[in-house]
Order: sequence, then structure tokens, then C-alpha cells
Amino acid sequence: MASGWDSRPPWRQGHLPLLLCLLLLLRSSAQAAHIKKAEATTTIAGAETDKGQFDHYYHEEELGSALREAAAAGPPGLARLFSIGSSVEGRPLWVLRLTAGLGPPPADGDTGPDASGPLLPGRPQVKLVGNMHGDETVSRQVLIYLARELAAGYRRGDPRLVRLLNTTDVYVLPSLNPDGFERAREGDCGVSDSGPPGSSGRDNSRGRDLNRSFPDQFSTGEPPALDDVPEVRALIDWIRRNKFVLSGNLHGGSVVASYPFDDSPEHKATGIYSKTSDDEVFKYLAKAYASNHPIMKTGAPHCPGDEDETFKDGITNGAHWYDVEGV
Repeated sequence: MASGWDSRPPWRQGHLPLLLCLLLLLRSSAQAAHIKKAEATTTIAGAETDKGQFDHYYHEEELGSALREAAAAGPPGLARLFSIGSSVEGRPLWVLRLTAGLGPPPADGDTGPDASGPLLPGRPQVKLVGNMHGDETVSRQVLIYLARELAAGYRRGDPRLVRLLNTTDVYVLPSLNPDGFERAREGDCGVSDSGPPGSSGRDNSRGRDLNRSFPDQFSTGEPPALDDVPEVRALIDWIRRNKFVLSGNLHGGSVVASYPFDDSPEHKATGIYSKTSDDEVFKYLAKAYASNHPIMKTGAPHCPGDEDETFKDGITNGAHWYDVEGV
């Protein structure tokens, strides 16, 4: 399956340098492991031995269990597990919320959207989303490991993580496309257009690419219907209920930090730099991450099929790289 930090798009709205502490954990928790030689024996600091072996992908039942274990790795009141909705095939879209002072979970065991708990005044919300394409699986695993490290690190009193979770409201959604993940085949990194709709692990079960199914900000027509993409509808509804100031969307494929916008009014295939009003902030955040990544910082990931593709400083404006409508 494809691996790496692609960025369609990893950065969204906001101004929150504290997220850098969170993202850099993806590297610092396993300093000895090269990004392309992830060892099955890699463990997260503080994890129990029998739960610290990351040697396989978590399927549906394991995903829920892994997130519950991540929540249990922290002290009471630090984590809250809930679902923002369901996939086409009815799989929950799990989110693990991590921040200090949440209090006990609902007594009735509710895990629906309302079980996320109240917003905490003055505490900025950050969300990380993975596995939007079902066959891009590394992000799904990495976000589970990250959630476990955040919770366990807070319990053991890591000063950086205590400060982070005392001041930041972190939401981790490891898999937006659990149906596609279940269809994907390990070792198959190609994108096949053959077969009936929904047969590719990349798309949802109705053959829709979730990363191309959001309303287009530059479109003058009617927004697309969301009946075939309940995953996208659930994500949009969740965003509207909250006040996220910064987001990351982790993909597989190339190794680059891409920042908004991902499309432009011209919708030219490539080469159009589409700025946001926070362009300098986004460039700073993207460069801060890329400069701490052993491969990304080189700007030359040498990915199969795109060996000659390069990115200055390991970052790119999304639309300048290639235009994607509806993200």
C-alpha cells in the first residue's frame, strides 16, 4: 500500500504553532527508524510490550479496540471516543478527542456525535484526519500510534505533552474511508479504474473519491449532492458543529507537505499558485514539519513512478502542484 505524507491537503484553516509539537512526535517517538524501514518491533515510549508491536494493519474491530486502548493509556478525563457518523457499509467513523479536563464519558455508553463532550472555552481545536483514500493506509496507523503516545505521555508527565493537552483540544480521526480500507489489498499500490464502482480500495463503496467530493469554493453552480458520500457529509457536519482552527489531512503517495489552496478559480491542471490570506502562516507550518522529516526535507522523495519529482524545501502549494476541485 502507498506510504508517506502526501498532502491533499495536510493543512487547512488556522494559526496554531502548538500543533508542531504534536506533529513532530511522529518522528521523535521512533528516532532510530528510517521512514522507509519501519520495523515491526518499533514501540512507542511507555507502551506495554504486548501492545507495542506495530506489525500489522488494524481492521474494523481492531481499530475500535486500539482507540479504546489509546484512551485508556491516559489518565481519567483526558480522552473521549465517539463516532461522527457511519460509512456507506455502516462502519463507524471513529474520533478520539484528547485534551485535559473532559470529565467522565456519558453514563449510558453513547458513542455518537453528541458524546464528544462540550467545547472548552479558550482552548483551540485541532483535527487530524487519515485514510481518506482507503488504500492509503499509513496515516490510519500513524494516527493511532500518535493518539496512544499523546495519552501515555500525558500520564507519565512528559512536559511537552502535558502542556500541549492542557492548552489544545486535539481530535484524531484515523479513518474516513473504512470501507475502502477493508477492500484494499496490502502490497497493491496501484489505482485501478477497472471493475464495478466501489471495487477499488481508494474510493468509498459507491465508487466516489472522498477527496474529490467536497463543495468547490470556486464553483458558481449548485454544490454536489452528498447522498453517495455519507462520509463526506458526516465530516462537513462535524466541522460545522465545531470551531477547528487548524487541521491536517494525511495521505499516502508522495512525501511532501502541501498547503492551501488545492484549487484555483482557473482550475488549471498545474502551475497556479492559489494563496490563502494566511499564506505565510501555512508556509511556515509546512516548512517546520518538512524540515524535521528525514526524507521530506530533501525535497526529492524519489517515489516510484515519480522519481524526478522535486519540491523546494519539501513543501508545495496544493494548486501549484496539481489542481483538485472539491477539496
